Order: sequence, then structure tokens, then C-alpha cells
Amino acid sequence: MTPDIPTVMLCGCGWLGQPLGLKLRQVPINVYGTTTRSEQLPVLAAQDIDPIEFVLDKTDVANTVYSSSLLTAFTHTDVIVVNIPPGRRHLHAPPFIAGIKQLIQHAKNKNPNINIVFVSTTSVFGEMTGDVDEDTPVSPVTASGKAHAEIEQWCLNEFPKQACVVRLAGLIDEQRHPVTALVKRPSLANGKQRVNLVHKEDVIRVLVQILTTDFNHVAGRTLHLCAPEHPTRQDYYQAAAQHKGLGTLSFTRDDGIAGHGVVAEGKIVLAQKTQQWLGFKYQYSSPVSYTHLTLPTTPYV
Repeated sequence: MTPDIPTVMLCGCGWLGQPLGLKLRQVPINVYGTTTRSEQLPVLAAQDIDPIEFVLDKTDVANTVYSSSLLTAFTHTDVIVVNIPPGRRHLHAPPFIAGIKQLIQHAKNKNPNINIVFVSTTSVFGEMTGDVDEDTPVSPVTASGKAHAEIEQWCLNEFPKQACVVRLAGLIDEQRHPVTALVKRPSLANGKQRVNLVHKEDVIRVLVQILTTDFNHVAGRTLHLCAPEHPTRQDYYQAAAQHKGLGTLSFTRDDGIAGHGVVAEGKIVLAQKTQQWLGFKYQYSSPVSYTHLTLPTTPYV
């Protein structure tokens, strides 16, 4: 650790956290990075990220071990970024919620001045339709959505001057893309619904901005990161599948009807308020920007 420069702890230093840590080191900012896998410790160390092994027990909070190195690191940290996924399957929300709260509380107990960035998800809006923005009341449906919504509210209520929430739309980049899973399905519904996606590089750029400027500017706020353009699921995923050489997707005609014969577009996540607060522009303003896709206008099959 270099003295006299800020220090950030990335709780969750994986697909998003690791490149974020690299960018922060270039600022330069000291970076602690937690990982659940011991084999990742030398990988992070080689990138000048101070590694700490930490496993949040998502079934029983009492089983989570806080090492002396982690507790000591809390005392040297200016901002902690909590980005620990709940797991995609069979989530039991209460112990996950309790575990995240316990992690943040341990950090606060060791360092009362520490600031908190909680990385959340736009799934807190559940099955809502129409426009949703940073001020729209949440309506989660899944266990993950409900867990994130509760943790969001807890952070902002408990630490209104030292916490902010950053909700991410679906994360994509050139290598990691949901179409690789969608193409395995025999048919897909809701083709007219709009996609809500954001490129990983835009997320990293904004997080670096948040972590390198006066935290008072974002404290107490809920921020959205989502590309401003929202092509339909059918147009976007069809083009993405063809671009990747994955064949053609089959979409059914069973889109939800919003009434008066209008096909429902689902929800559209807006993030203009966040752009105005932070004063940034998306490098990838559309999910198709980085692949130069040509969106089709093919009829349903």
C-alpha cells in the first residue's frame, strides 16, 4: 500500500471487480480486493491489488469468518464497494441479507468514517412495465430482487451521508453475453419487450468517477447505469446471435398485451438523472454499439 493516497476495498473482485481494480491502480488508488478462491490471490497480487480471501456464507451468517487481515484492511479503507452476487439458484434471501449487513457493519465498526457503495441491480423493479427511473418505488419479485431492495434501503437509512446505491442493468461485454444462453432455448417469448443492458466498460468508468471524486456528491443517492437506447429483445438478440454465428432464434407471438391492441414493451430503465448528477456520457450508448450489429426487422416465426 502506498501512503498518502486513497484506498478502496472491492468486496467481490471477479469479472467486474478485477478490471475495476486495475483502473483504480492507474489513478493511482490503493486497492484491496476480496476473492472466494485461494488460487486467485496471486492473480490479484500480480495486478498490484492487495488480495484478501473472504467467503460470505449465504446460508448461515454465523459461519462467515472475518480474518485479521480483512478487519485490519477495513481500518485503512476510505470506500468499500460491496459487489457480492447472491447466486443465481436457490437463494435463501434472509441469510444473504444478514451477511451483507454484517459485512458492512464490521467495516463501519472498524472504521466509522468509511464510505459505502452498494452495487445493486435493476431487478428490484421486478415485472413492472413502462419507464422506471432512480426515484421509482421498487417492486421486486425474485428472491434476489427482494434481497437487493432490502439491502439498498438499509444502507441509505442507516448511513445516509456515507452510502450510495448503484443499480446496474444487465451487464455485457464482447465475451460475456446473454444470447449464448438464450440460443439454447427452443423458443423465446416477449420479443417486443425492450432490453435494459449496460457495457462493463461504462460501468467501470462511472465507478472510477464515483470513487475518485468527493463522495458527498453521491452520498444518499440511488444511481442507475443503463445504456440510453433500448432495442427490442427480438431485434437485439436475433442480431447478436447471428453476429456470433449462433444461428437464428425463434420468438413466439405471445407477447403481453398492454391493452387496446398495443403490445407491451415491458419496463424501460432510465438513467438520465444519474448522467446529469455525474456529468458523464456513455461510451456505448446502445447495446449494439460495440459489435456494430445491424438490427433486423423480421416478423415473428
